[in-house]
Amino acid sequence: MNEQRRIRFFLGIIVALVALNIGLLTWIWVRPAATAEHRRNRANSGTFLADTLGFSPQQRQQLVSLQKAYFQQVEARQKPLKQARKAYFHLLDSSLTDTHRRELVTAFHQQAAEIDLITLTHFDRVAAICTPEQRTLLNKLLGELPSRAFRMPRSRRAGMVSDSVR
Repeated sequence: MNEQRRIRFFLGIIVALVALNIGLLTWIWVRPAATAEHRRNRANSGTFLADTLGFSPQQRQQLVSLQKAYFQQVEARQKPLKQARKAYFHLLDSSLTDTHRRELVTAFHQQAAEIDLITLTHFDRVAAICTPEQRTLLNKLLGELPSRAFRMPRSRRAGMVSDSVR
């Protein structure tokens, strides 16, 4: 009798593990569809700003041309920034001198600062096509951006000390 209980117990565990595997495989196969949908929504994100600010058709055209110019400028600088970033993260190499490390750090930060300046100039141009009411709303959206962009999911914050405690 004791042997039958063990067999049932192990069969139960095997069935549970098989069900778990099927569930995980299904989740993995379904997940790329959600990711593709997110990318599709992200591709339409240019309309978010126009919709939120209530742009007129003329303002939408101006925004599209501003965005095209912005992305062209940033795209041209992405490759040098990527190279500088790779060099930046290879600073742990013990064969590098302090002078060479400073040069790599400076090059990386200069590339990043250049893209930041392009972004700021872009938003200045976007603000220039806004009405005063739209500009107020744009400033509010841009003010909220850092807290939204760098918000860590609750699951990753679980063991961290909250900001209010620090």
